[in-house]
Amino acid sequence: MPNSRRWSVIVCLGSMLLATGNLLSEREPLRAEDRVTTTTSRLAADLMFLASDELAGRDVGSPGIALAGEYIAGRFQRLGLVTDLFDGGPYQDFKIPGPATLGAPERNSLRFEGAAGTSQLSLEDEFTPVSLGRNGAFSGEVVFVGYGITAPELNYDDYANMDVRGKVVIVLRKEPRQNDPSSPFDGTQPSQHAFFSSKELNAAMHGAAALIFVNDQTTVARSGADQLPKLTAAGSAINDQQIPTLYCLRSTVDKLLQSAGGESLHALEMAIDRDIAPHSYALAGIHASGETHIVQSQTPVRNVVGLLPGHGSLAVQYVVIGAHYDHVGTGGVGSLAPGTIEIHNGADDNASGTAVLLEVARRLANEASASAAEAAEKKVQAAGRRSIIFIAFTGEERGLLGSKYFVRNPRWPLERTVAMLNMDMVGRMEGNSLTVYGTGTAEQFDSLVDRTSAPLGLAIDKQPAGFGPSDHASFYEANIPVLHFFTGLHNDYHRPSDDYDKINFPGMAMVTDIVTSIASELVSSPYSPELLQTSAVAHIGRPVPSQRAILGVRLDAQRSVPTVVDVSPGGAASLAGIRAGDIISAIDEQPISHVSELHRQLELRIVGGNVTITILRGDENLRLTTTLQGG
Repeated sequence: MPNSRRWSVIVCLGSMLLATGNLLSEREPLRAEDRVTTTTSRLAADLMFLASDELAGRDVGSPGIALAGEYIAGRFQRLGLVTDLFDGGPYQDFKIPGPATLGAPERNSLRFEGAAGTSQLSLEDEFTPVSLGRNGAFSGEVVFVGYGITAPELNYDDYANMDVRGKVVIVLRKEPRQNDPSSPFDGTQPSQHAFFSSKELNAAMHGAAALIFVNDQTTVARSGADQLPKLTAAGSAINDQQIPTLYCLRSTVDKLLQSAGGESLHALEMAIDRDIAPHSYALAGIHASGETHIVQSQTPVRNVVGLLPGHGSLAVQYVVIGAHYDHVGTGGVGSLAPGTIEIHNGADDNASGTAVLLEVARRLANEASASAAEAAEKKVQAAGRRSIIFIAFTGEERGLLGSKYFVRNPRWPLERTVAMLNMDMVGRMEGNSLTVYGTGTAEQFDSLVDRTSAPLGLAIDKQPAGFGPSDHASFYEANIPVLHFFTGLHNDYHRPSDDYDKINFPGMAMVTDIVTSIASELVSSPYSPELLQTSAVAHIGRPVPSQRAILGVRLDAQRSVPTVVDVSPGGAASLAGIRAGDIISAIDEQPISHVSELHRQLELRIVGGNVTITILRGDENLRLTTTLQGG
């Protein structure tokens, strides 16, 4: 649908939604025969706005997500929810890490000194820092260490007989004979020694003061030119054990080598490839110094929160109902359509969950109002009701950042929060099938889900685990029982094709029905759900009572792609050779592009099973094998 037509439909539906005295009135009592039609109409209006091109994919920090937040806040206010919660408004403001950028030019420098004088290199023309390394000043003698590889299993070590402690090392990209099928370095496939992170770690372990990368001949031939990479091309710094890391042009390094009386870079590469032996040496009389400073920017973001106050003795207890409203914008981090700048509207992920959140809020606000009116008419005290906290989370796509922030900075006491209900990707129901996670997190949840789903004709796939790749996990980690509603992954996930024309609105209405029914019981029942500690099926590396297959890694909470930031010593990942900075892209040839897919693949495997794991290290793929351990 062209943008103009789409926007006309959105405006039309939005006007209907805001009008009073018609079937779309937010607080109007409903006849049973009207319920489905009006529910689907409201869901469609909300989702079509949230998934419109005008919101440009709702990326964090963007104008589009700001409009989405204002829309949700306005709906909360019109529903009669309390919204003067944070400095008089509904927004819980905080900041998350944004893009890495170069710091001030004077704090990013590289110069060489020798018999021929001093050469101050030009930033971004002759050299560039790369975010793989840490910030800091450096100074030291210069040593060329070939490909920077230490591979005792191949009897190869570029650092053999070289003392590089406190010195600046120059390292070629890739590895010897990379185009030779008979190469000991895994033939034409890159071995674990070929990657930026491997070379950076090896240099740091040998005590180098700084690392300078330079393109190999094959990389230049493939790209057609000797180019400096982007700042973030080699990954990001993980810890303080890393060293300042830079990239230089071949022409610059070649002049430096020859000024020290050595061979050309081309000749050295040819010699290493011919001999499969190091040709490392110290550049006599050459000294390098400089500084790297990369700025980790901060992006302002906000959760949107509304409160439906309870009454009676239960009012000081809370039920949280949430859904994230951010998505991945026009691509980049998190997109499964690499290289595109097309809008990722995120109709299912997660305009669908946000729209259901708004409809559930409308129903529960009506229910509370009707209950109070009935009690007043009968001149009796209304039954106690727990308070309900409705939250539209931000930053979920960056690692559950909004829900984590709320849990760590709660507006209301967490110890009085009895349950959390979460909706994420609930717009693509097939065959009345709905997956509900967290059924094992409270004693009462399994039967509660059965009881509320049966009248609706829903086929429920119950998953007991409380951990998983959405915002409910943040609450379960804080010992709060959770239920997470999900209609399944699909081929449009994190792609521009996740649009409103593929949404099952009647299915969303059914999700609304079950979430409302469960919430109603949780709000009004005298019991509090009794927490159960379930197996952390989807929480990699977390010790749990029952044995599940785990890798033994910790993932980057700021990224939706499974990016390793720590490896447990002796664990399955460590034994495979997985390192910090690696991105897990497949298990046994099953593609993995999101943390949720990794969790799911591990669920399907057993302790002691052998697996092949494909990782992305730098810009190369590597296949590793290991045996899964239990945890």
